[in-house]
Amino acid sequence: MGKVKCSESIAFRAMSSMSDDNTLMSIPALLDAFQDISGIHAYNTGISGPDLEAKGIFWIVSKLKLRIMRRPAENEELTLSTWIQKPDRASTERDCSLTKGDELLAYSRCIWAALRRDNGRIEQMSSFYPDSTFDIPRPDEEPFAKIGKDFSDAEEIGRYTIRSIDIDRGGHMNNVNYVRTVLGCFSCAELAGMDIKGLDMQFLHQCYEGETVSIRKRETDRGMEIGVLNGEGKTAFAAAIIS
Repeated sequence: MGKVKCSESIAFRAMSSMSDDNTLMSIPALLDAFQDISGIHAYNTGISGPDLEAKGIFWIVSKLKLRIMRRPAENEELTLSTWIQKPDRASTERDCSLTKGDELLAYSRCIWAALRRDNGRIEQMSSFYPDSTFDIPRPDEEPFAKIGKDFSDAEEIGRYTIRSIDIDRGGHMNNVNYVRTVLGCFSCAELAGMDIKGLDMQFLHQCYEGETVSIRKRETDRGMEIGVLNGEGKTAFAAAIIS
C-alpha cells in the first residue's frame, strides 16, 4: 500500500442532538465523535472493521482515556481530528482531539489490539498495520490509571439489562454505551456536582444483549471508581472518574 496518511481532520459542529441538559456536548457524545473520526480514518487507510474482517481478524480496545478541558456549546464550530502511533508487536495507539482554533477542548487516547476470529489469539500488527510517518505526538505522556478489577464489595448503584440498541457490529455492547449506562446511574444534579474532567477506562470482558449488568462504585484516594459486572459477576468495564 505504501505510506499512508497517519491523521484525519474534519470540520465538526456540536449539534443539538449531542447536548446534555446544560446544552453542552455530553461526555458520551464526545466519545461517539472520537469513535466516528477514528472510523473515517480507518476506512481511508485500509484498517476499518470490514477490512479486518476480510482478513479474519477484528479490533478490540483495551484501554481508553478521555480528558476534557471544556465541553463545547451547542452549535459551536470545531475541528475533529485523529491520528495513529507506531505500533508495537501486538497493540497500537490511536489519539483523537476536538479543537477550536488553537484551543484544545478534549482529547482521547486508546490502546487497540486485533484478535483472530478462528482462535481468539492476538494478531501481530506487522501483518496488517499501515506504514506511515507517525509524526504527530501524543497529547500527553501521562500513563493510564491503574484500576483494581475486583468490585465485588463495592456499592451497587444500578442494574441494567442490555438491549438491542446497545449492540454494535461486533455483536456485543458498544464501548461508549458502558459510559452511558454508568452516567445514567447519576442524576443531572449529581453529574453537575461531579464536574467530570476525565475518564480512564478499561474494557475487560464483552457483554451481550439480554445480559443484566450490575454497576458498582467505590471511593478511593484519587476519587471515584466505577465497575460494571457482567452476568457472571466478572468486571467487564472499569473506570476512574477525574473531577
